[in-house]
This record gives sequence, structure tokens and C-alpha cells, in this order.
Amino acid sequence: MLASLASKPRNVEDQIEQQYSVKLRADQTGLFSIPPITISFEVIKNVTGKSIPGKIHAPEVTIEVESVLRLQGEPIDIRDIKDIVVVDRNWTPWLFGGLNLILLMTVLYLFWKYRKVNQKPCVAKIPAIPTHEIALCELEILKQKGLLDCGNGREHFFELSEIFRRYLGKRYHFPAPDWTTEEITEYFQKLKELEPTSCLEAIRILNKSDLIKFAKVKALPGADEIEPVREFILLTHEHMDLGLYSR
Repeated sequence: MLASLASKPRNVEDQIEQQYSVKLRADQTGLFSIPPITISFEVIKNVTGKSIPGKIHAPEVTIEVESVLRLQGEPIDIRDIKDIVVVDRNWTPWLFGGLNLILLMTVLYLFWKYRKVNQKPCVAKIPAIPTHEIALCELEILKQKGLLDCGNGREHFFELSEIFRRYLGKRYHFPAPDWTTEEITEYFQKLKELEPTSCLEAIRILNKSDLIKFAKVKALPGADEIEPVREFILLTHEHMDLGLYSR
């Protein structure tokens, strides 16, 4: 509400008259009541010059605020908001969509698995080299080194013993490289696969190798044991061709 002075005070008989104007702004439509307005004033007597206070009350006013949209009749382009309509959810499209998704994932998985199986690299299977052939090849390499002729008898018998022990371990299925000669001797005495003469020969070669390796017995150039080891291997591997023992 905005109020402003509309006129200057003027004398009317023995009173002073003054007018006010009020501008109202409505935010809602409908009937509204403006409560009484109290206005204070003073009256000055001419005889005594004293002022007498007083109050005047404006009456209560009822006003009706109307919409400017209805000044030219009922609007045809404005409609009230409709009530909420409850719609039943149809799950059928969701069901078929889920089934189609599962089917698609299954097809993609089977396709991926089929390609993975078919794309396995073809690796040629290399036949395993028989144990006795490996040992014979190692003996030939040791012989070509000529360690015994150069005076390195101890190193020569270290390598010869390792070759012989690896062959015995794979041939008779026990950890020969990790066992002592005494443990191998005890094992051979209980082994039925090894003939007594071959057993004695293997123990002799191992004992001689131990003397040169650990007791530092001098190895003469003619005391090489490569050929006895070769003969032992050729003699004991014959039964392997019959399929009685693993290679």
C-alpha cells in the first residue's frame, strides 16, 4: 500500500481539513477487509491557546479484488490443473527386453569362447630326449674339454661325477645328485633292477671320483673313467627300450 498527501490543509469553519489518497496493490483475488484506521489530531482553542488532543477512526472498508483476465469475459485459453491419474505399469516390454538382453549376452559369450578355442596356437610337440642320450652327449663334451690332460683332474672328476649321478637318478628314480656315495650304495643293495656286477661298477666309479674330488688324490692321465661310465650307460639302458623303465 502506498499513501501520499493529496491536498494542502484548508480551514473549514473552525476545523482544518486535509485529504489523503491511498493506492492499493493486490496479490490475490477475492474479498478483503481493511480494518479501521485511527488518525490522531490536535484542536487549539483561540481563548487559551491550548491544544486538545483527539482521535478520529476511519470506518472498516470491504473491497473485492477481481482478476484482470476476466474483464473481457471468461478466458478460453486457461484451464485448471487436472487431478493426478494413476496409470498401471505394464511390465511386458521390460520382460521381453530383459530376455533379449540375456540371449544377446549368451550368444556373445559362446562366440567368444568358440574363437578362443579355435585360435589356440599350434605348438609342435618336441619329443623328449632319452636320458641315456643326454648323458652320452655330456660325456662327449667333457672328453673334448681335455681337462685331465691339462692337469685339471679334480675339475674333470667333478663334472664326470655330476653327469653319472644325474643319469643314475633319472634311470633308477632317486635323488642321486643330492645323496652321498654311502647312501647310493645302500640304495643299490636293495634295488632289484640293477645287476650285481653293474652295482659294483657304479660304486667303484663313485668312490674313485670322491677320492679325487675330496681327498685330492692325484688323477693320472690314463686313469680316466669316461669310458667305464659310457659302458655302464650303454649296458643299463638296454632294458629301457622294452618299456620296463621310464626314460
